[in-house]
Amino acid sequence: MKIRSFYSLLFLCIMILLVLPGTAYGAMDPEEVEEIKRNAPIHVIGNVESDVLVKDLSTEDYPKQLRKMQLSVQEYRKTPDSQNQEHTLEIYYTYVPSWVAMAGGSKMDIYEGDQIEIWLRKGEYGWESAAGGNTVEHLSYVEGRKEHIPEPKAHKVKETFNENIGVLVMSGLVISLLVFLVLTRR
Repeated sequence: MKIRSFYSLLFLCIMILLVLPGTAYGAMDPEEVEEIKRNAPIHVIGNVESDVLVKDLSTEDYPKQLRKMQLSVQEYRKTPDSQNQEHTLEIYYTYVPSWVAMAGGSKMDIYEGDQIEIWLRKGEYGWESAAGGNTVEHLSYVEGRKEHIPEPKAHKVKETFNENIGVLVMSGLVISLLVFLVLTRR
């Protein structure tokens, strides 16, 4: 009877570990994104000519930058009548590295040489994407990109550990169970 209750408790612990929810990140509703695109005053297609750091906005545990891209406009799809159709637009955006988990919308993944379609609105610094990466579509994507903020080694080690913690816990449980079985057979 004692062993049966032990196995029941062990089974319950394993089920709890396997069923516990992890962190979930939500995306914007596609209908909401389409509404934002419809309401954006400017919609253009162009090539990213330059991409420079304006200001580092990083905190101790969340790296990000304010960046400015120079977009060589190939086509205006939508523009207000009062807006001059300039050949080049300065567009500000917040850059968050790909190795940082982010809740909500998509990240801006801009690199010099990309060809993008973008919906714009007037922001604090000037033109900016109407809804971050949700209102940017890559028509061509430069390969061999480098992160503007490289991933620290400590973060990489921590993420590797977090990804493998389940395997470590399960291995420990299996080893404990095997040791228990060997010790109780004698």
